[in-house]
Amino acid sequence: MAKLCLKNLILWMAFAAFGPLGSLPCAAQPFFVGAVEDPEILVSKAPSSSDSSRQNQEATLVDIKAVDAPSLHTQNGKIGLASDERYGQGIIIDSSGIIATNRHIIQNANHIYVALSTGQAFEATVLRTSQADLCLIKIDTPTPLRAISLADPSEIQIGSNVIAVANAGFNPQRIRGGQVIRIFKGKLSNNVELLETNIPLKPGDSGGPILSKNGALLGLIMGKQISDPTKSYAIASSRIQQEYFKYRNSILN
Repeated sequence: MAKLCLKNLILWMAFAAFGPLGSLPCAAQPFFVGAVEDPEILVSKAPSSSDSSRQNQEATLVDIKAVDAPSLHTQNGKIGLASDERYGQGIIIDSSGIIATNRHIIQNANHIYVALSTGQAFEATVLRTSQADLCLIKIDTPTPLRAISLADPSEIQIGSNVIAVANAGFNPQRIRGGQVIRIFKGKLSNNVELLETNIPLKPGDSGGPILSKNGALLGLIMGKQISDPTKSYAIASSRIQQEYFKYRNSILN
C-alpha cells in the first residue's frame, strides 16, 4: 500500500469520453495493500496485429454508459433535478453476457447501459464488485456473445509486448502498442495483481483491454500515473479470473 500511495503513484482515472478525469476511489485502495513491484524494465518493439484478429478483439469490446439517480443541480442560478452520466468501456469475458469493467465507471449508477460493436444496446445488472476497481456486470442477449480469452498469468513478463485497445465510441483506430514495465504481485499469494505499462492513456480508455501479442486479455485498463502520464496501470487477468470464479462459485453454492 505504501508504495502505491506515494504521490508519484497517485492514479488518475481515464474514464468518461465526455467527462473529466478523476482520482482513484478510496474504496479501491485497500486492494493494493502489500503489492510488490518488480523494478526491472526492458524495452522492445511494439507488437503488430492483423486486421482479422483486430476485428475479433473489437467484437469483445463494449461501450458503457452509467446513469446516476437524479439529484439536485444548479444551472444558470436555477435548481433542478438532473442525472450525471459516466462513460467507459468493458470486455466480454463470458459468452452468456458477463462483462469485466472498472468499478469507478458504474459505482452508484442507477442504470447501466451496454452497447455492443453491432450497435445493439442492453441494460446491465451488477454481478460482483471488487476493491480492485473491478466489477462484473451482465447483459441478457438473445444469442451468445463472443468472449475474449484470458491470458495465462505465466505469460505476463517484464518487457512483454502488449496492445491497448481504446474503443470508446467504437473507434477502431485507437490501438496503441507498448510494453509491460512493472509487475505488482500480492504479498501473500504472489499472484500477479497489477500491471504497469508505458502506454499513455486518453479520456475514455478506462475498462479497455491490454492484450498479449496473441490477442488474449492480459489486463483491464484502470488509470494513469499522475506524475508521468506516459505510464498506465491495468488490473491483471489473473485478478479478473479470480473474481469471475468467485462469482461462478457463489451461484453454484
